[in-house]
Amino acid sequence: MSTTKAPVIHYGVTEMTPSGDNIDLHKEEILLKGYTIVPNVLTPEQIKIAKEKIEIIYAKQVAEVGEEVIEKLGDKDITRSPLVYDDFFLYNFTVNPTVIAILKKIFGNNFILREQNAIINRAKSQNYQLRWHRDLMYQHFTYSRPFTVSALFCLADFNEKNGGTWILPASHKTEAFPSEEYIRANEVCANAPAGSAIVFDAMLYHRAGQNVSDNDRIGVNNMYVAPYMKQAISFPSQLKGKYSDDPFLSFLLGYDTDTDADVKSWRMRRYNRSAKK
Repeated sequence: MSTTKAPVIHYGVTEMTPSGDNIDLHKEEILLKGYTIVPNVLTPEQIKIAKEKIEIIYAKQVAEVGEEVIEKLGDKDITRSPLVYDDFFLYNFTVNPTVIAILKKIFGNNFILREQNAIINRAKSQNYQLRWHRDLMYQHFTYSRPFTVSALFCLADFNEKNGGTWILPASHKTEAFPSEEYIRANEVCANAPAGSAIVFDAMLYHRAGQNVSDNDRIGVNNMYVAPYMKQAISFPSQLKGKYSDDPFLSFLLGYDTDTDADVKSWRMRRYNRSAKK
């Protein structure tokens, strides 16, 4: 990557994306190569607190169903919906100002949180995230603009030694999963320092690597989608009205787009919404 400020010269070009600020550049990188690395979105203190809270919440979730169920589902070391258990994960992760600014450049004002998961890639252990996947699994199509974006917050340096996040650049633009030969030739590790976020098109093929370091590699992934998509686990049902009085959080968490139980509920919710305007 060039670090000079020399003009970019060209010829035969009649259309060009205008230069903007850093937020515009992050958006452009997501559109073209499928991902961008956003530095300094978390402080060392926030990272420390997040790691402690993730382990506590995960222990609670294991106790709810038992280790046998977690193992059977292949859900080991995944802390799901941490914001429901502690609003630290809402205010420091889900509504992180820099990430929200990027999302607004991509979606406008209409997007919701589909899911939030903390992924613990334990030191010297296997992890099902080692397998290539899209965050929207089983989907094989392309589109003219993103409708789902993930923001993976790094609570450790993400690199080849601790597993990092391996990606196939621009694979959000192809329908089929690439060949093994192509993958081996083109996979790259999105090296990112602790406190940064890897923001990517959720249709980009990616995976975790093998963690051969002596420390756990922990990330918190927030997946945002166009509001016509349903959530993986209903946040309105989990939160039971919490944050519903805040217009921005109410929409982001799915209160305004959750499926109604019947026609009367559908009409009254829209009537009450219009009455507030």
